[in-house]
Amino acid sequence: MAFSQVLLNDVTANQDTNAAILKMLEVDESHSLQYHVYEVAYGTKQIFCCLSGGHIENNEIQFTAVGLAAFEALTNVERGEDPTYYAEHINADSDLAEQIESVFESVPNGARVCFVGDITGELKNELSKYFTLIH
Repeated sequence: MAFSQVLLNDVTANQDTNAAILKMLEVDESHSLQYHVYEVAYGTKQIFCCLSGGHIENNEIQFTAVGLAAFEALTNVERGEDPTYYAEHINADSDLAEQIESVFESVPNGARVCFVGDITGELKNELSKYFTLIH
């Protein structure tokens, strides 16, 4: 089953997090930051997800700084009621469409899903087939 997605441009990380990211990137503080946070329609479900850099080790997420900011932005989505959060590792070694749809199939309506992986590296080209990477 296919899904549709919209990049949410009305959510961001908290002010202190954004300031730290801009400083880390050596970018002027007047810039705004857009993270990979999406509203997804999958069948009859509305799911919110983010793409976060990092990896999962011993059931613990090791985010990159920007990956953590994307997750924080996901937690700032103010739609729906009392959401449940899920973290899922994605990788280029398996069929990406199957990985994504399997997660969307298994989570409840209104879920928040954080996909964790090498977002700017090996997954960048593959993810662009499924998610809008530029606003």
